[in-house]
Amino acid sequence: MTRWIAAVAFSACLWPAARSAQTSPPKLVETRRSLTLAGLELTVTGALDGFALAVRAEPIAPGVARAVLTLTRATPAPPPRLTIRWSQPSVDMAGMWTPDASLGRTIVPDFASTRLRSTLTAAAPVLALYGRGEQNRLTVAVEEAVSPVLLAARLREEDVRVYGSVELFSERHAPLTRYTTSLRLDTRAIPVADALGDVAAWWSRQPGKVPVPAPPSAREPLDSTWYSYHQAVDEAAVLAEAEAAARRGFKVMIVDDGWQTGDTNRGYAHAGDWHPERLRRMRVVTDALHARGMKGMLWFSVPLVGDEAAVLPRFRGKILRRWAEQRTNVLDPRYPEVRAYLVDTYRRAVRDWGWDGLKLDFIDMFGSDETTVLDRADGRDIASVYEAVNRLMVDVMTALRAVRPDVMIEFRQPYSGPVIRTFGNMLRASDAPNESILNRQRIVDLRLLAGATPVHADPIVWHPDEPSDTAALQLLDTLFAVPQVSMRLDTLTPAHAAMLTHYLAYWRTNRAVLLDGRFRPEGLNAQYELVRAATADKQIVAAYADRLIALEAPSRAIDLVNATAAKRLVVEAMRDLGRYEARATDAEGREVSRTSIDLRRGAHVIAVPPAGIVALVRRPGAAHR
Repeated sequence: MTRWIAAVAFSACLWPAARSAQTSPPKLVETRRSLTLAGLELTVTGALDGFALAVRAEPIAPGVARAVLTLTRATPAPPPRLTIRWSQPSVDMAGMWTPDASLGRTIVPDFASTRLRSTLTAAAPVLALYGRGEQNRLTVAVEEAVSPVLLAARLREEDVRVYGSVELFSERHAPLTRYTTSLRLDTRAIPVADALGDVAAWWSRQPGKVPVPAPPSAREPLDSTWYSYHQAVDEAAVLAEAEAAARRGFKVMIVDDGWQTGDTNRGYAHAGDWHPERLRRMRVVTDALHARGMKGMLWFSVPLVGDEAAVLPRFRGKILRRWAEQRTNVLDPRYPEVRAYLVDTYRRAVRDWGWDGLKLDFIDMFGSDETTVLDRADGRDIASVYEAVNRLMVDVMTALRAVRPDVMIEFRQPYSGPVIRTFGNMLRASDAPNESILNRQRIVDLRLLAGATPVHADPIVWHPDEPSDTAALQLLDTLFAVPQVSMRLDTLTPAHAAMLTHYLAYWRTNRAVLLDGRFRPEGLNAQYELVRAATADKQIVAAYADRLIALEAPSRAIDLVNATAAKRLVVEAMRDLGRYEARATDAEGREVSRTSIDLRRGAHVIAVPPAGIVALVRRPGAAHR
């Protein structure tokens, strides 16, 4: 399993369980210990009930440390609920970042119930407190990334301090005799984006969290059938869309929900058999994609077996819960026959049908609750639902990579934590149809913890009457992710086609900067109103609000992206950066101006159309200081 607790100088110790003298029934006594780590006073509490608790501190770097916690017991028993608490003065505390944007960025009052819940199938166990300059004040990350972890930080009015907590075993857990995990604290005054990037790197070095490599095709713009066709994906439609996608330069296409059923009610009552009703000639479809130089991916709703599925009787008694609104059921992955069925289903899609990758949806439906029996009995070979999902996905990836080593696997938020990166080599922002600002926020949230795993936009869709420059904002909001598009590509207007062609070409040309450059979002409390990426010789800065763009260092090339409705951008050179040629283009790629600019220290107003780009290229020999 995993490890936990937090930072700096304290020696190993052993805390035996305390027991009451009562015999009927025994009253559990809560153990409470305090320690100072990284300048913070931490308190660990829990009714150990026969467990011994050992804690070992490990400094990592100045301002960064972790503590390792180990629970042991002579005989198996459910582990005790353990809570670590700390507090710190609310000095320059502007917000709290978590992977779950629905929680907001506010540090809530201590009477609020807001907290982050992380499991293998939801979010990631980390939160960060930051100041108005978006500098890190405290980033807390837990090594446990399979079983539930609760994290919280709340403000107390009486003393204006922020009170934080991490809870382990907040939900019932199967009996065990040994458990180890750790908690990492980072108090460095660095950009919060850098602190979160270091957390992602820390996770990726741990056993069981090494990310699966991403094939080059996972970094290609992708055509999706979902918003454009929904479930109406018959063979003729898919082949026509593939032809149009190939002409537009797409290299990957996802065939989403609908291929497996003739039902068009947008529900999941017919999920689970996975026999193609609309795409009966799967090889015809995949061969057509391959003949056009494209790769294809196929959608599955992993845990769902609908009321109308022929296979449902086979899994009676192996269901976690019913999803009544959708007339479907959630399979229990703790049964080996459930896992075998799903593995065989996906292997067939890749091996026999010729698909190059899979979109594995609804992983977040897997989970336990108070009614779940947590033991190995009645055919279950794993007690924990979350550990069973981990085993399922290990088996899936082993089977698929044996057939196709470069298989593509897409997962979406909220199941995008460090263990998911060991299975998925494409992480997609969760559903945001025609809501590109939300799409941008979800993309950036993913990027901050994704490391080298490619992050994909939710598919872009716009109304046919949308002007090309406002439709272009859909693409610009997703500029720092791999673009996915879900328009009927053979029906685009000439203006929309020109815009899409222009921005996909721009994205491909600058992919190494956008995906691999140093990534720095700004405006955490405003859905990231400025985003930068930079390599050694190029910077790309996208402005999503009418705000000053500070340029601190010269580059051979600087692209300023105007993802606003304004007709100019305001730049402040923090020092003399030299003379640049400035070429401005509009949303369809037409050049609208070409001039020169001397980026001396101070403010500069640069004309650029809405949804346009001004490309600054330094003149040869231009001086800068």
